Amino acid sequence: MSRKQAPDKPSTVDTLYTQLKQKIISFELYPGSRVTEQVLAEMFNVSRTPIRQALQRLEIEGFVSIRPKQGCFIRELDVNELMEYYEARIAIELLIVESAVNAMSDKQIEGMMAAWHPERHDQELSDGVDLGGKDEAFHVGLAIASDKPVLAAILKNINHRIRVIRRLDLNSDNRSQRTYNEHFEILQLIKERDKGKAKLAMKRHIQRSREFAKTLTLTALARKKPLPQVTK
Repeated sequence: MSRKQAPDKPSTVDTLYTQLKQKIISFELYPGSRVTEQVLAEMFNVSRTPIRQALQRLEIEGFVSIRPKQGCFIRELDVNELMEYYEARIAIELLIVESAVNAMSDKQIEGMMAAWHPERHDQELSDGVDLGGKDEAFHVGLAIASDKPVLAAILKNINHRIRVIRRLDLNSDNRSQRTYNEHFEILQLIKERDKGKAKLAMKRHIQRSREFAKTLTLTALARKKPLPQVTK
């Protein structure tokens, strides 16, 4: 009788990545502040190598900016600029919904509906599902399923620009459950081929997210104080 293999433990890099991202999302690491590998290594009591690898992952996702000979900077938040990106999202995603109504098959739509059924919410969150990543995949997935690769690429770029504020929104009270409900409603309307109502539902969905994220961001910026600039 063979012995069961124990599940792999999260790597040090994975743990650091998760912890650093949470500090950024909660504004414990303040937007625009400079951090160094040495300071973070001392903070987490690890060597600089896993810190560097975690920061590289965060840079890819748009949470930090690593500048040669200057250091690592937490992504700046310009609320007005972020709101413009949300406006761009609305324009692009209304085009995507219109295409989805015409191009997506019932089978494709049903597959996405199953993934976003509101009853899945509690279980998936307890399983540690990355709701931010799943949310982005939903919106980009509509574009890809509608054979709109250019719109999907533009949307990916916008997602990169608003990722910090978007994750802040999704981590707030009741927003995650509402996201499941709203995505499911949009998909139902697409399946019913009701272009007008589907577009309206998508517009309301993004507008609600935009206003909620704006309020949360302004509140968090006012509440948190930036860390002292490190010089190491």
